[in-house]
Amino acid sequence: MTFETFIRKTLSCLIIPSLLMSILCCISIYILNKEFIGKEEIRKIFFISIIIGMPIGTGSYLITLPVLCIITIFQLRNTKSNIKALLTIYVVYLLHTLYIFAYTFSGKSLYNIPISYSFSEFFILLPVVILSCFIIMSVVKRKKSYKELTSDQLRFRMILITSIPLTLMIYGIFPFLTANTIDKDKIDFITSNFIPAVLPLIAIILITIIVYNYDKSLEYRVKLKRETKEKKEIVEYSNMIEEMYGQTRRFKHDYMNMLTPLKEYIDKGDIEGLREFFYCNVIDMDKDIKWSNSNIDKLKYIKVDGLKAILSTKLIKAVGLNIDIKVEIVEDIKNIAMNIMDLCRITGILLDNAIEAAQKCEYPKLYVCLVNKDNYVIMVIENNFFGQKPKIYNIYEEGYSTNGKRRGLGLYSVKQIIDKKYHNAFLNTSIEGNMFVQELWIKYI
Repeated sequence: MTFETFIRKTLSCLIIPSLLMSILCCISIYILNKEFIGKEEIRKIFFISIIIGMPIGTGSYLITLPVLCIITIFQLRNTKSNIKALLTIYVVYLLHTLYIFAYTFSGKSLYNIPISYSFSEFFILLPVVILSCFIIMSVVKRKKSYKELTSDQLRFRMILITSIPLTLMIYGIFPFLTANTIDKDKIDFITSNFIPAVLPLIAIILITIIVYNYDKSLEYRVKLKRETKEKKEIVEYSNMIEEMYGQTRRFKHDYMNMLTPLKEYIDKGDIEGLREFFYCNVIDMDKDIKWSNSNIDKLKYIKVDGLKAILSTKLIKAVGLNIDIKVEIVEDIKNIAMNIMDLCRITGILLDNAIEAAQKCEYPKLYVCLVNKDNYVIMVIENNFFGQKPKIYNIYEEGYSTNGKRRGLGLYSVKQIIDKKYHNAFLNTSIEGNMFVQELWIKYI
């Protein structure tokens, strides 16, 4: 083989097909994730696609499968969000191998394929890929309104996803290989080029899908555990309300009993006795009613039961910690366009952080305000803090904390929930003097 022939084969079989397929991968991933992907991510995807395409072009089991496994493991170890991008790349290259399979029966030369073949393939697959992406987007948008899958449903889906492609592949390929009407050159071309590329691709696609569904199953279990915890908090809130109601009844009963002695002192004109009785008995009679000056009664304006429950639970906890509480709600909050569990989780994290920070102050303060403004519901949580000012630009990074690890993870979770699931909500963070202010804006939809 001459050097010129080697260069030509390298270009036509490895470099140019990999470059063109990488462009298709970038186009498809951009269409499917254009709201969340930037230029830097596109460059990384292009580079990874080329690395994946090179070993596939060699048509060697010994090269293709190990390389694909290493790339998959490395990408998934960095971040789980790469799973969908990897799946898209692998599916595009699977289309590429299927095109090779179809080309085998086109009657053209199977070897010494010209460079123009790769460009023809690119322009044929381009509309197929774009149309498929738009169909997938349409299906995904419809599925968002459906009920989420249970763990059993996820397990059943994993079995179908792994078994059906393998069955179709076996029953689809082997009849061609055993048919007497197909000449030996085509069978040799399929076994030496198509199968060594397609089998590792299908294997790695199935493995990646299994990992993706396994992660979904874990997320479902974590979500179920979190919902159970939040429901438990609602029950605790109900118990607290019952206790507060009992305290109110006892206070009313004691108050009526106190009026009778007061009347006697007044009727007799015993001012000294009245003064002594008042300061010894009356002045401290509400000392056990810890919530008397907390404005907690303004939560009655909240008509969203889950939000009222989490606010009441956290505020009662703060009152018990001797934090000065002020609640401002002057109008009904009837509806909030956010999943109630996500809303309770965000509110709980923000209040836990505010309580934790305020506790470090000599005179701890916590203010909560809810208001309707234009087309938004705004929830404001303010607390004072002690010591160095938090760095607003990185408080939502994973692991960042000024008050322990859990706080950093909590705020990171808040950011993830809002950014990934709610385009109608955003969180403003500011510092005014020694007050840390969080404003959650949720637009009506």
